[in-house]
Amino acid sequence: MENMNALLIDGDNGTETLHAARRLVAMVSRHATSPLYRQVAEELQDRIGKGAYRPGDRLPSENDLSAEFAVNRLTVRRAIQELVRAGELHVRQGAGTFIAPPTMRYEVTMDNPRQLSTAEGLQRAIDKIGREVGEDLISAAPHEDADAREALGLGRAGLLRVETLLVVDRERWAVSSSYLEARRFPRLAARWGSHGGLYDVLREEYGVGLVYSWRSFTAVAADPGDAATLDVPPGSPLMVREGLSVDADGRPTVFVRRRCRGDRVKFVLRYQD
Repeated sequence: MENMNALLIDGDNGTETLHAARRLVAMVSRHATSPLYRQVAEELQDRIGKGAYRPGDRLPSENDLSAEFAVNRLTVRRAIQELVRAGELHVRQGAGTFIAPPTMRYEVTMDNPRQLSTAEGLQRAIDKIGREVGEDLISAAPHEDADAREALGLGRAGLLRVETLLVVDRERWAVSSSYLEARRFPRLAARWGSHGGLYDVLREEYGVGLVYSWRSFTAVAADPGDAATLDVPPGSPLMVREGLSVDADGRPTVFVRRRCRGDRVKFVLRYQD
């Protein structure tokens, strides 16, 4: 430590640098109950929070950080991986590790439980907060799902799954699996055209308007498929919103399972003004 101190105090700001070094040693302690990698991660996270590292800045190299914290590179690498999973950092292949932009959550208020439809209700709610929103068709094909079949009461009738992607300000926010009776809505993909979403297609092409029957909410970790679709790491938190929509006669028409990015949206249900 004496040699280290001698190096650190060489120069005009030697005393200040020495004090900083002593603070750093105190921050990363081998005698602490918290693992070294977590101490390093917490220190880096603290720097990000205080603005020492700003969004878009490149993180110092593993070699530089390992020297600064007096730990090996594997410890630094694990700390960085923790922060990547937490969304604080992101890795650009061949370029390095960078400070991620701050997470932004938009409050989506669903004021009326009898709004026209899942897609329309959510899209209108997002419109209210000034975001550009669209629903893109991914696929429409036969697919079996026991929960959907039971909710729709279809018996042995063919089941159609419509996969769509909700895009807000050109960013992927949610992926939906909507199940319908196949023979009731023939050639749905071909009739999608320039419509703004599934429920626009059902109303304008088939004359079927929808209202909510019920909705449920739960949380899951993103599987590899949803992670790839939503451009998030596998295991990222998703909010799952399931429900049934019925037509004007009360006939079960669409069972939907929508997986929303937990870092982008929260739902608020208001029952009184």
